[in-house]
Amino acid sequence: MVSTDPHDPGSAPVAATFDHAPQGPMGFGELLDRTYRLMRSHLRLFFGIAAVPAATIFVVMAAMFSFMLPTFLAQAQAAGGGSGIGVVAGGVPRWFPALMLVAYPVIIAVYALYMPAASFAATRADRGVMVSFKRAYGVAWGRFGRSLWLMILMVLCVMIPIMVIGMLLVGGMVWVTSVKSGPASSFFLVPLLVMLYLGILVYSILVMIRLSVAFPANVEEGLSAWDSIVRSIKLTQNAMGRILLVMLVVYAITYAAILVFILVFFFLAALVALAAVAAHVTQGSTAFFILAGVGVLGYSLVIMAATVLSYSAMTTATAVIYHDQRRRMDGLSDLQPGG
Repeated sequence: MVSTDPHDPGSAPVAATFDHAPQGPMGFGELLDRTYRLMRSHLRLFFGIAAVPAATIFVVMAAMFSFMLPTFLAQAQAAGGGSGIGVVAGGVPRWFPALMLVAYPVIIAVYALYMPAASFAATRADRGVMVSFKRAYGVAWGRFGRSLWLMILMVLCVMIPIMVIGMLLVGGMVWVTSVKSGPASSFFLVPLLVMLYLGILVYSILVMIRLSVAFPANVEEGLSAWDSIVRSIKLTQNAMGRILLVMLVVYAITYAAILVFILVFFFLAALVALAAVAAHVTQGSTAFFILAGVGVLGYSLVIMAATVLSYSAMTTATAVIYHDQRRRMDGLSDLQPGG
């Protein structure tokens, strides 16, 4: 099938590796197969879109490291006898929290652009339409305010109950370690704290599943932020087990691929290290710092590639699940371009 985006005159026709979008609900294996084929057919586009948040994280972390590097070098040169002025325990500068306050809004803003762009590209691809990188981020930019609010609401849905349980956990641990609590109190309180911790994990998983198709619904149906959450909860009703299983398999596959990338990198790094030893490269020499810098850069690029792969796979899977749930819940049988 060859198709263009009817809402994007500048989109180029692309030949897909599948004939048409599914006409009915799909089984577990079909969901995975559909996700794989979409990834394979649109790898360059999906990776390009996901590279934006991955590169942002890389730049932010590099900037933070560059700010802290003089402090770390000064401590290393002090040979353990420095005064520690302006530094808290662990060698972290006192102004580090302020730096984080600047970095986090930047990262959140980038993700508020990435999620609708990735969802738009993936849902259109699942309908047999190829859009451009520019078109995807153009749509995301036009919905930035709505997407940012949706992201904030989703974070609040996850974090507020967790914060309440977390405060209970902290309070319980303080009570257990205090002199006021005896053995009997600890006997009953420790299992309760464990149950609360497990409750956090279960709650987080359940909420993330229920909100998993909020962004696809937001860009496909033009919903408001709150309506997108309500729509996602409705679409995932009675399908949480299947969605969780699909996500776990996709995560496991991407994790295995990432692990291979990292192992290959460390194997090559070990070969370079052996060559450096054979060449009598000494610690502290110019060659040593050059090799160390190249190693850090290489590892950062590997992690960035792994992040791009993970993001692309997850957003593609949620787009496929979203359309499948629409077929199941809304009775839709035609999700071809314009359908």
